[in-house]
Amino acid sequence: MIRGLMQSFFRRFPQVEFAYWAWRTRAQRAGLPRYRVLSLEETIRLIAQEQKSITRYGDGEFNNILKVSKPHYQANDDRLGRILQEALTAERDDLIVAIPGPLHSLGGEQLSSKYFWVRYLNTHGAKLKSLLHPQRLYGNAGISRFYLGLEDKKRAFHLAQQLKTIWEKREVLVVEGEFSRLGVGNDLFANAASLHRILGPSTNAFVHYDAILEAAVQHGKDKLILLALGPTATAMSYDLACRGCWAVDIGHVDVEYMWMLQKATHKIPLEGRFVSETSEQADYAIPAAYRESYEQSILMKIGV
Repeated sequence: MIRGLMQSFFRRFPQVEFAYWAWRTRAQRAGLPRYRVLSLEETIRLIAQEQKSITRYGDGEFNNILKVSKPHYQANDDRLGRILQEALTAERDDLIVAIPGPLHSLGGEQLSSKYFWVRYLNTHGAKLKSLLHPQRLYGNAGISRFYLGLEDKKRAFHLAQQLKTIWEKREVLVVEGEFSRLGVGNDLFANAASLHRILGPSTNAFVHYDAILEAAVQHGKDKLILLALGPTATAMSYDLACRGCWAVDIGHVDVEYMWMLQKATHKIPLEGRFVSETSEQADYAIPAAYRESYEQSILMKIGV
C-alpha cells in the first residue's frame, strides 16, 4: 500500500521523484567534484566578441576517450581518442575547452536531461575525474543544445539570437556531414555575409580526417569555420585553432533551432536532415525551393 501511494505521489510530482532517486544513488557519486563551467551566455560572448575557437565535449567524446561505448555515427578510433584527450587538456588563449553544464549544476535543465547526466555520473563519474581538472574553468558545451534540454524556452530563444551574433556579417565556412545541411530552409544564417560548405560523411567522418582538415584550412583560413561532424568536429576545432583558424564546434545547432521553431517537446525527425539522436528519420530530400542555393554553396565533398 505504501509503495502504491509513493508511486501515485511521484506521478503527480516527477521532480520530487527525481530528487528522491538522486538522493538514493548519491553514494555512486561520492567524491565527485563540481566542475567549474561558464554559463551558456558567457561562452557565446567569448566566441563572438573575442573570436575564440571552441571544442565541445559531451558523453560521446568522453566515451570515445574512455573506450566505454560509442555513438552509432562514429566508431571509436585510437587516434581520435588521442586527439580528443590532447584537446581536452590544451591550454590556449584562443581556444575554449567546453564540457556539459550539468557537470557543474543541473539547474535549468529539463527533467530528462537531469536523469541522463546523473545516470552518466553514476556510471562514469569516477573515470571522468582522470580527464577533467576540478580547478579549471571550462566553457559550456551546451551552446548548440539550447532548446530541448532547457526548462526555460524563453531563454532558448534569446540564446538562439545571441548565437547569431557569432556569424553576423561574417564569411562562413560550414564543415558538416552530408545530410546535416545547416541553415537550409531556415533563417539561422541569414545574417552571415556568405556561407559555403565542405561536406563529409554523415557517419564515421574521422576516416577522412586529414583530407577534411586540410580542405578546411585551405578554404577557411580567413573565415569563421563552423563544424558539425560529431566527435570529429571536436578534434578538428582544436587542430584548426592550432593552425591559426577560427573554428567553432557547433554540431546540433541547426537541429535545435528547427525544433525550437516547431515548438517540439521531444526529439523528432526533420525533413531534409539526418538527426543522429532519433530512431526514425524523415525524408532526406531537400525541398525544391532550397535545392539550388544549397548546391551552389557546396565547395567540395570528401568521402561522400
